[in-house]
Amino acid sequence: FIVVSLLTAYLASILPPWYRSSMLIIVTPQRVPTSFVTSTVTIDLQQRMQSIVREVLSRTQLEKIVQEFDLYASDTGLTLEDRIGRLHNAVGIKFHQSDVFELMYDSKDPGKAKQVTDRLGSLFIEKNLYVREQQAEGTRSFINAEKERLRKELEEQETVVNQYKAASRYELPDQLDTNLRSLEQFRRELEAHNLRLAALQERKGVLQKQ
Repeated sequence: FIVVSLLTAYLASILPPWYRSSMLIIVTPQRVPTSFVTSTVTIDLQQRMQSIVREVLSRTQLEKIVQEFDLYASDTGLTLEDRIGRLHNAVGIKFHQSDVFELMYDSKDPGKAKQVTDRLGSLFIEKNLYVREQQAEGTRSFINAEKERLRKELEEQETVVNQYKAASRYELPDQLDTNLRSLEQFRRELEAHNLRLAALQERKGVLQKQ
C-alpha cells in the first residue's frame, strides 16, 4: 500500500495535468405530428445524430480545427496526419438518450480544450440545422405535392357529382320537396284540364244537336 501510494504521488507530481471540456447537446425532435403528415425520413433520431457526428469528426473537419487552433504543434516529429489522429482520439462522444449526447475533448491546455469543444459543438449545430432545413424543404415539397394531388382528386369528385346530379336531378333526396310540390302542381293542372275537357265535350254535344 505504501509503495503504491508513493508511486501514485510521484506520478501525479511529474505527469502534466490534463483538462477535459464537455458540452451537453439536446436535440429537439420534429414538431409536425406524424398523424398530420408522415415523416419522409425513415432514419430515427439517434442514427441521424450519429451520422452528423461522423461528418463532424471527418478528416476534413478535424484538419481545419487542427490548423485553426494550431493543435499539437509543440510536439516535434508529428505529421499533419498524426496531429489529426491525436485530435480524433482526444474527442469523445457519449449518448445519454436518443436525443441527448455529451461532447468531450481532453487537452493539456485548458483554453484550447474549451475552444476546441466549442468549435466542435458549433459545427454539430450547423450540420444539424442544415439537415433540419433539408428535411423541412422535403416536408414542404411533400405537403405541396399532397395538396395538389388532393385538389385534383377533389375536382374530379366534384365533376362526377355534378354529372350525377345532372343525370338524376329528379331522383336526389334533396329534391324530394321540390318534386312533391311539382307533383301537386301537375295534379291541379290535370284536374283543371279535365274540367275544361268535360266542358268542351258538353258544348260539343250541344253544337251537334243544333
